[in-house]
Amino acid sequence: MRNAAALVASALLLTACTRADPGISDRLSALVDSGAAAIDMALLGPADWQKVCVLQPYTSNERAEQILGFKWDAASKSSIGTNDGIHLLVFVKGSDVVAYAEHPRSKGDFLKLSPHCLSRSHAHLLRQIGPDGRVQLVLE
Repeated sequence: MRNAAALVASALLLTACTRADPGISDRLSALVDSGAAAIDMALLGPADWQKVCVLQPYTSNERAEQILGFKWDAASKSSIGTNDGIHLLVFVKGSDVVAYAEHPRSKGDFLKLSPHCLSRSHAHLLRQIGPDGRVQLVLE
């Protein structure tokens, strides 16, 4: 009986660790809206992530696998495959997604970000205003 309870608790913990976290986008939006020139992505997401990858609008699962380096079903977990108004921020530890968030392009656009994945220690972005008035987030 205890083993069954331990298995259920482990499954719940794993499910909780790999989840959509809209708070990530809320915190990023607040940083963008604050007018800060630089944004440290290391301050976002769970405490244990190692890299953050940004999936562009219309990213397929095949493309997500190329970017992340492992299979992950982005299409069923988000609207990234059909929504051109968002980016999907994917926080990774090893070969596991520990959190992800849909982020509206109107609150910080990552279209000019290259590369698509940044290590935690190099996840420093600059806030730039594009010709269309939209805030672009680019590598520092």
